[in-house]
Amino acid sequence: MPPVFNIYCDGCGICASICPTDVFSRSKDKEVPLVLYPDECWHCDSCVLDCPGDVEGRKGVELRIPLNMQLLWIDPEAEHNYFDMVGDRFGSKSDTLSNMPKE
Repeated sequence: MPPVFNIYCDGCGICASICPTDVFSRSKDKEVPLVLYPDECWHCDSCVLDCPGDVEGRKGVELRIPLNMQLLWIDPEAEHNYFDMVGDRFGSKSDTLSNMPKE
């Protein structure tokens, strides 16, 4: 998914100048950049990080990372340990009924 400009973009062009893959194109000063190559976006977040935003700190560009590129984070302090479930599924515990061969 390409970067998306919102109403807080003032057209400064910093995002277009900082982008490592030249996803953006600017034709005039103080105009919202165009996203010409959305498939080339690396989702590096540099456009969002370097966006100066407005007075209240709202950024003019948003990066929507596709679900398949997001990382799964598991809280190690959680009550249920998901890594034990993987061991159970492969039959590493004696009380587990599984037809999977042990490695």
